[in-house]
Amino acid sequence: MRIKSLTAAFALAAAWGVQAHAGVDPLTQIQPPSNEWTYDGSNPDQIIEVPSFTVPATGVIDYINSVIPLEFEEEKWVKAVQFIPGDKRVLHHLLSYVVAHDGNNEGMIDEASNDPRREFLEGYAPGKEYATEFPENTGIKVPVGSALRMSIHYTSFGQETVDNTRVGLWFADENDQPELEYHTYSVSANGAERLHIPPGAMEHEMAASHVFEDAIVLHGFRAHMHYRGKSMSARVIYPDNTQEQIINVANYNFAWQPTYRMDEPMVLPAGSRVVVEGLFDNSEYNPGNPDPTVPAVGGPQSWEEMFIGYFSYTDVPN
Repeated sequence: MRIKSLTAAFALAAAWGVQAHAGVDPLTQIQPPSNEWTYDGSNPDQIIEVPSFTVPATGVIDYINSVIPLEFEEEKWVKAVQFIPGDKRVLHHLLSYVVAHDGNNEGMIDEASNDPRREFLEGYAPGKEYATEFPENTGIKVPVGSALRMSIHYTSFGQETVDNTRVGLWFADENDQPELEYHTYSVSANGAERLHIPPGAMEHEMAASHVFEDAIVLHGFRAHMHYRGKSMSARVIYPDNTQEQIINVANYNFAWQPTYRMDEPMVLPAGSRVVVEGLFDNSEYNPGNPDPTVPAVGGPQSWEEMFIGYFSYTDVPN
């Protein structure tokens, strides 16, 4: 097993660079950051202001599709990124992609699809309180003429508020450009026709898989479900039919959705199949369940469900 399931405390300690020791509560070792921007103590090279949005006190809010031109005069490589929500109470999640500014950027993004016209940058979800730094010699390439496209999901909570989220980007030095592009591939079983959880089901099973046709170096994984999500794991089946577990998020919590970075990246040879497996709890014993008396179906809103495993990887170095 390359990544083991972590408690929220140990995961948070790891996120802040705290060394955990047996018998010591890692949360007591955490010092609050001196700067709201948490990457290497510096401010971002570029701060992007997400357009303000007034979230009403009640009602269902459609996803916001926001496209912001990145008016760079030369190609950039993003080495770290951080999202600072304007109001955490209403920002359900945010996904960001690098796209061509003159491309077709209308309509809602299907976050379960892998559109070759866009490159996943990073996302914000509950539990992501710190900057994401891409592995050494990797990054997200931003060609000249690009834009940042964001899919933003807001939820009301009984009080009107205004969200002003910011995105911070740190760039690699011109003389130290990465050699490898960092990619993310989503493996899912979304959609109402595939995701249907009977009322009262305590351990409803779901699974999805994908075959990587080319060899990759796997660097990380993120699990995404909604309030009925109970657990998610991922494993790889190699071309010779041997298997290895990648991660086991044994106690999934919607309020804690970090990207788990591997201590030792895995080389997956061409033809390797990754399998994502999970459980949902649609019973009355799940305190976060919106309504245990009705079937839960796939959909973008919080009271619906999603099942996505995100695999972050690079090509194999030459």
